[in-house]
Amino acid sequence: MAISSLRFGSIGRNVLILATCQGLLFSINTVFALVSGLVGASLAPDPALATVPLGLFIAGAALSTYPASLLMGRIGRRPGFLIGASVGFYGGVLGAWAVSIGSFGLLCFTGLVMGVYFAFGSYYRFAIVDVVTGKLKRHAVSIVLAGGVMSGVVGPYSADWSRDLLAPQTFMASYAVVSALAYLKLLLLAFIDIPTPRKVDKQHTGRPLGEIIRQPRFIVAAIAGMVSWAAMNQLMVAAPIAMHICALPFSDAAFVIQWHNFAMFLPGFFAGALANRFGVYNVMLWGAVMLLGAVVAVVSGIDLWNFWWAGFLVGTGWCFLFVSATIVITECCAVQEQSKTQGFNDFLVFFAQAFGTFGTGALLHLLGWSSVGYTLLPIIILTAGATIWLSIREGTLAPQIRSS
Repeated sequence: MAISSLRFGSIGRNVLILATCQGLLFSINTVFALVSGLVGASLAPDPALATVPLGLFIAGAALSTYPASLLMGRIGRRPGFLIGASVGFYGGVLGAWAVSIGSFGLLCFTGLVMGVYFAFGSYYRFAIVDVVTGKLKRHAVSIVLAGGVMSGVVGPYSADWSRDLLAPQTFMASYAVVSALAYLKLLLLAFIDIPTPRKVDKQHTGRPLGEIIRQPRFIVAAIAGMVSWAAMNQLMVAAPIAMHICALPFSDAAFVIQWHNFAMFLPGFFAGALANRFGVYNVMLWGAVMLLGAVVAVVSGIDLWNFWWAGFLVGTGWCFLFVSATIVITECCAVQEQSKTQGFNDFLVFFAQAFGTFGTGALLHLLGWSSVGYTLLPIIILTAGATIWLSIREGTLAPQIRSS
């Protein structure tokens, strides 16, 4: 299924813009994640606190994702996305300032600000559902997510290239790159065309949120989304720091992150088609198996290729889990229920990320790299078990081969 199948015009332009913005979103995230753990390690009063700025990044996203969804439900996607990109621009400025004055506290505040930016950007995948319906919807969601593949080049290259650009202030220029990429998003989003939501009678806002989230499909999709992000985030926040501890050069860390990003987004070009052909729960289960493979790579050693395989497999597993979870979430609610349902789902996703990220630095510092993998086993097994249970419950355990 190619983008051309989405009939270029307003829909095709929206898909292209959202996919590009998705790529810039994760390029910025890659730069921020690659450098903030190392900057945090150099500025923090204790090495165990190195990942606190990244934890605050996720916490900022968790705290703002639900309000961001409700705000866009009132004012529209385009104004909301412009607000988010603007916050990202100023977040980069704050990060550069933190490095210039050597302030760990300001770096932590930068993490919170960048979390707000990411909360708005996380809705690109849902925005395309506002203009695409029917069989094309699943493909459009996966293609928008697949746009993040550009982050495999832009993110690591930008971080490596800008590292010493303003020496002796190492990584100061990397935060300036964050601002530049956020500004580029502002320019692109000016051309997006998604209808502003109509005024809806308060008596017709759909089912109560409690009723929606009690659906077994929502529960399993939310678990899959939470675990995909928690596993991916925990491994890839720890990886650059662990590689530094193992005396591997920064260029090796950038190489691992680059291929990790490719693995996250390249399968997105066909994940929607796979969900249509074999069933969304089967794709979800494949994602959980990939995450188990990443854990095996983590606990098997500390060579460059252990880190590479861990990053590659957790990226692929994330894609299959997250695309399938996103598809199921969009099918759990009516149009008038989207803002609250999507907002609550993403709050859960970011909460799971924050919970893992805050403790990753201490886990790595006290117990080593392998412990980062072992602690993920219970939640990955939970995801696989919940998916199998739901497949049995809905009678879709066997592959559901459908026409794409």
